[in-house]
Amino acid sequence: MNYTREDALHKIREFLVSQTRPDETTCQAAARLGVFCHGYDRWTVDQLRHLYPWLAKKVPVETPREEFLKLIVAWDNARQLVHKAPTTCDVKAIDHEGCLGFDRFNNEQLKRMFPQLFTAEDAIEQW
Repeated sequence: MNYTREDALHKIREFLVSQTRPDETTCQAAARLGVFCHGYDRWTVDQLRHLYPWLAKKVPVETPREEFLKLIVAWDNARQLVHKAPTTCDVKAIDHEGCLGFDRFNNEQLKRMFPQLFTAEDAIEQW
């Protein structure tokens, strides 16, 4: 089956939202499931402090990663509400803060990352 990029992203959003627990962001769900970009898990605490400098200024350098991550999650959840976005990835694509969200991936990368959604015959078109 052929999907437009928007149709494919819609499927991806549905998958991520359905797998996201009430107390986590879609970034955390991706990390927990080991799919897509692996969410916040791909960054060290130093990298997270660099990606979220305004939050990093609010806490001591020795703040444990998990504590700093709580601030990031609160921020990302708030941004998701402000933008009325279905996923954290959508917020990142809008704000380009922390990462580029879905904008970071081309069509083939999206397809390769979600074999549970797409089969070998599926194609994502219209970049």
